[in-house]
Amino acid sequence: MKPIAAKIVENKSEHSTFIIKEVIQPNFSTEFHFHQECQLVYIVESEGKRIIGDSIQHFDSDELIFMGSNLPHVWHNDLQYFKANESFVAHSIGLYVEPDGLDKHLSILGDIKKLQSLLKLAERGMLFYGDTKTRIIETLLLALKQKGLPRIIHILHILDLMCESNEYELLTSAGYVNNYQSRDNQRIDRVFKYVFDNFKEEISLTTISGIAGMNVQAFCRYFKARTQKPFTQFVNEIRIGHACKLLLDPQETVIQIAFDCGFNTISNFNRFFKEIKGMTPREFRKQMAV
Repeated sequence: MKPIAAKIVENKSEHSTFIIKEVIQPNFSTEFHFHQECQLVYIVESEGKRIIGDSIQHFDSDELIFMGSNLPHVWHNDLQYFKANESFVAHSIGLYVEPDGLDKHLSILGDIKKLQSLLKLAERGMLFYGDTKTRIIETLLLALKQKGLPRIIHILHILDLMCESNEYELLTSAGYVNNYQSRDNQRIDRVFKYVFDNFKEEISLTTISGIAGMNVQAFCRYFKARTQKPFTQFVNEIRIGHACKLLLDPQETVIQIAFDCGFNTISNFNRFFKEIKGMTPREFRKQMAV
């Protein structure tokens, strides 16, 4: 899935530093993309898998993430969101901030070093939680209803809340770099979509290389260069993300979850889960139940 360079604002003007968009539709776009604008995303209602840089996790309703410029990302809904006659809804609110315009307009008012540090940190993706998350969401909903100066005041308050907070988790690894290039074709799109739809089954390198239109050796080099991880690790991270969702249901046994997520043995499931999450599935379930 190649991340495409997306255009958020068609006709930029002096008034396009801040844009708020609300999305309510059956499912989110499946395009892996990036853009110059920084983006605050509030998932009002939806679930599935998301990729932000080299971070692969399950997402659910009431998630709040801030991303810096040109950080590739996609929220990919679970399969039920793509079935006809289903009542699932993908609802999000996005705040887009044009960093150059922000710097231009605010630097004349005073010191913005904290804001510049925030935008730099956001290049790794920031998942907010706690009181900060609650206050940002409340202010974002107020901004959505406003126009003109009242909206700008609310947006500046959101930026200030993020600048002053330590209630966040960084999503990408410290050394992550966006290696996707405009000359890439659609092979990564095909690969990601196939894995999202088939991660519960065994996916051989021969099969996925054929989908990418490459031989196995060339595909392995290509995939690792773009995603900064081997293909097998990518698949296992998607599986473990799905397992985290299932572990929240106390009626599901760990053994059944392992097989439902595509692992052929419980030992493999436990090993990969601990490698990725830093704890065993049972420890994760106990922690989430607190």
